[in-house]
Amino acid sequence: MPSFGLEETMRYGANAFQEDISGAETTSPETADEFAQHVVDAICHASVTPSVGRRTFERCMRALSLGSTARIGFRHPAKAEAIDMIWRERERLFDEYNASPDKLRFLAALPWVGPVTKHSLARRLGVYAEHAQRAVA
Repeated sequence: MPSFGLEETMRYGANAFQEDISGAETTSPETADEFAQHVVDAICHASVTPSVGRRTFERCMRALSLGSTARIGFRHPAKAEAIDMIWRERERLFDEYNASPDKLRFLAALPWVGPVTKHSLARRLGVYAEHAQRAVA
């Protein structure tokens, strides 16, 4: 069984599950750009140290913002291709994500989002916070 909080623990240290995590989102993204940035961030941080993930994410976003390919910032060709596709299709993916009744299943279908990364991404997108609010109501 995967450790669903491992990526957050590595990224944010012992305070990973406290409410005031610096840099961790717990609300639903409001724009396609924001959604795509979260997905790109999750892909960049998957299977690497937090510092490598941060640097890779920054380089990818800089390349994408200049209209270039993520391949400039990311040496892994398949992950770079996935990031380019997510950025290029961000409006469609964001609409499909919002319309999806099973957000975890949708996230798992994204390229390079695996069984552990989908939970990290869902937490950052506020999926678990939404479930908790519905359970309380």
